[in-house]
Amino acid sequence: MNPTLHDQLKQWKKDKATVEKERKRNEKKKNRYHKQEKRTEKLSTYDVMNLMGMNRQTLKRGKGGAYKQK
Repeated sequence: MNPTLHDQLKQWKKDKATVEKERKRNEKKKNRYHKQEKRTEKLSTYDVMNLMGMNRQTLKRGKGGAYKQK
């Protein structure tokens, strides 16, 4: 005899709860052994100026239309 829909839902809920418990338990184990460290990137003033483009070569148009370094 087939179980009623109500009984099937109870069984599904019970199975889902056990699966969720196992998943959480596995995540806890994984996090316990593999803690990720936060890496903060420290940039020097030269690096920041370089990122902003302040250390670029400046060119000026000279006689005859040629570019020359300023």
